[in-house]
Amino acid sequence: MVRRTAEHLHYIPNAGARSLVLRSTRTLGLMIPDMTDPIHGQVATAFEQEALARGYGVIVANGFADQDRERSGLRAFTMQRVDGTALMGSTLDQEEVVATLARDPVVLVGSENLGLAGNKTDLPVGCIRADEASGVAAMVAHLLTSGRRRIGYVNGPSALSNITRRDATLQALAAAGMDGRRRQYHGGALGWTNAAAVAAQIAQDRPDAVVCFDDKLALAVMDGLRGFGVRVPDDIAVAGFDDIPFAALANPRLSTVAPPSAQMGRRAVEMLMSALESGALPASEVLPVRLVVRESSGGDGVAPPIAV
Repeated sequence: MVRRTAEHLHYIPNAGARSLVLRSTRTLGLMIPDMTDPIHGQVATAFEQEALARGYGVIVANGFADQDRERSGLRAFTMQRVDGTALMGSTLDQEEVVATLARDPVVLVGSENLGLAGNKTDLPVGCIRADEASGVAAMVAHLLTSGRRRIGYVNGPSALSNITRRDATLQALAAAGMDGRRRQYHGGALGWTNAAAVAAQIAQDRPDAVVCFDDKLALAVMDGLRGFGVRVPDDIAVAGFDDIPFAALANPRLSTVAPPSAQMGRRAVEMLMSALESGALPASEVLPVRLVVRESSGGDGVAPPIAV
């Protein structure tokens, strides 16, 4: 009788009141650096799909790689009483994030905090990262195998991922008896918008190949090199990182390293669910990547996943 009356009156339950009784809102918070970035979008989509499959809604915030905005987003998640939070590419110190969300589980996906540069590692629990170093090393090995010897690196923003990929490039070259430090090019925080200047440096220096911070930068560099009459890959091979959808549509198609973006989004939800059920976050994980060899480096195919 009560249910039929409620339906007749078009009664809608108060979710806020219900959450106070149940002590759960069945919502998760997700903070990403930039919704317009293809990789961030792939992680967010997989995260939301997995959450919905488990009966949870998702509140998304953009941190824009700005610590003040990230802290503001965390406060908003707390006010919304989310049951758990995932932060992708956060620049905040990991321990600060955990302390801020002391009573709720938090998962960190690909932290960009510069304090982790060098030999430091993620927290032992609740962190997910793609094996960027192995992927870049595999790309350098591919370029060396194809006969490239003068290999450079095109820097992106001042972020942990750029440091990781740059150092992996230099270390792989050093292991092969080569010094890549002299062939570093600087795209800057928005390197893909400064492609003409970067391409001019590369066209003048004429390395055999360049590994770019990410695909957006690599595609912009290829376009810039075309303006200087440099042929890719005949004159200079170009490689990126991320395997965004546009990489397979470029002319020539872009060789790159593919991180498990969707898997990272799903795994973040799985970790949060495990923490909500058991009270403890699972151990941190490093997920394997794939080397994708296409025309921009003189190949055309996809290599198997790189073992971690």
